[in-house]
Amino acid sequence: PGSTQDQVFEDIAALVTSTLDGYNVCIFAYGQTGSGKTYTMEGPKDNPGVNQRTLERLFSIRDARKGDIDMKLTVSILEIYNENIYDLVTGKQQSLDLRTKEKVEVYVQGLEEIVCESMDDVRNAMRLASKHRSTGDHKMNEHSSRSHLVLTVNAETKNKVSGQQTNGKLSLIDLAGSERVSKTDATGERLKEAQNINRSLSALGDVISALQERKKHIPFRNSKLTYLLQNSLAGESKVAMFVNISPVQSNAQESTCSLNFASRCQKVALGQARKNIDSNEIVKYRKVIDDLQAQIASIQRVNGFKASTPKKTKKRKQNKPIT
Repeated sequence: PGSTQDQVFEDIAALVTSTLDGYNVCIFAYGQTGSGKTYTMEGPKDNPGVNQRTLERLFSIRDARKGDIDMKLTVSILEIYNENIYDLVTGKQQSLDLRTKEKVEVYVQGLEEIVCESMDDVRNAMRLASKHRSTGDHKMNEHSSRSHLVLTVNAETKNKVSGQQTNGKLSLIDLAGSERVSKTDATGERLKEAQNINRSLSALGDVISALQERKKHIPFRNSKLTYLLQNSLAGESKVAMFVNISPVQSNAQESTCSLNFASRCQKVALGQARKNIDSNEIVKYRKVIDDLQAQIASIQRVNGFKASTPKKTKKRKQNKPIT
């Protein structure tokens, strides 16, 4: 209880900064409603949480390595509200779809990705996300988050000497809190939100159980949340979880459930994390392909090339047989 925001961040600092070395990293906060997850991940303006401190550290490393490495950081922020995905940066009320790339990577189609050059760009994106995020009040929490928030940082680096490139992905997730309807007295829209939150958290629990038992089939597609986290939880990524519990005696049962969930997560073996690195040979051949494509495009512009459509062949009329 006496730990500061800075101390909490330093516990996972090495994990999040490994994104710059080409690792995929996922960190999420789990716990009942009102237990302090949003405070841990976002924090107040004068005492920021993990999200802002992480980006500050990444920019600090970028500046320290700028003589040797080129680095590009892009940020996207979304929420999963009532099993629908919304872009919190643009604030558009249009549900986005999940897609798979090359039958492996899960991504959100149409999600805005912002190239961030400084912390001002990050703070602006976070401010918009906070403004657009779905929140509400109920008996147990006056400012309850009614959605799961996912902040994603994509880090592309290139060594100026060797030409080696890395691509790391960091997911920072503030899960909506689990709720007992009997305690929150939720009705109407709040009840619907609570049901969807609990259903998606239950699906996350099913995935963790399946991973722990090393089952052949992992039910990632049972919810938008677990489907989105498939690449992070399926292996080859680094994963950490904050478990937030309430100190109030009346919440002892929920706190016990949260700790039991954490214990199950701790027993999951995801395998060896893998760096996403493009070797010098791959970089070289990609450059050759890019150069050839540029030359072809240039030649086509000079010659006014237009793709011709094949002419349709006319069918010959067949003479009717003589009877």
